[in-house]
Amino acid sequence: MTLIEATAQFVRKPRHVAVALGCACVGLVGASIFVQHVLGIEPCPLCILQRFTYLGLIPIFFGAALAPVRIRRGLFWAAGILSLAGLAVAGYQTELQLFPAAVTASCSASLAYMLDTMAVTDVLVALLHAGGDCADTSFKVLGLTLAQASTIIFASFVGLIAHVLLQIRTVASRPASL
Repeated sequence: MTLIEATAQFVRKPRHVAVALGCACVGLVGASIFVQHVLGIEPCPLCILQRFTYLGLIPIFFGAALAPVRIRRGLFWAAGILSLAGLAVAGYQTELQLFPAAVTASCSASLAYMLDTMAVTDVLVALLHAGGDCADTSFKVLGLTLAQASTIIFASFVGLIAHVLLQIRTVASRPASL
């Protein structure tokens, strides 16, 4: 069996896809904590939003792996919506990195400081109004900034989730055999 055949067989099983994506999210969150606490690179507000998105996807994917088919479909829809939101955030950060403002200040204060000193609505506005640090491209993995890598990862998640949802729909619409 070739790698392509094995991959095709693997993605035919929604439970396998759910477990793989859940494990990927666990690894990505772990990697982001490593980069922050071991390498000493502070995340910007948009990085934090992406981390929260990955964190939110973990129970959804593992729940989808354990749930019956009708519930699994809803969980994959939720994961798809959350992944699209993550893709939008990562895409926006990638745009900031590719086309930085002529004069950029610090992205903003840390999330902990903002939550201690500001209303939640003001924190959300501050998180979405990113500046300097969010445009920083000094840290790269495999030649990609973390935002570019996250954009590719979220796009891959969306593609796999769409494949699974189409597969679940196809299986559900087949007539029962006698």
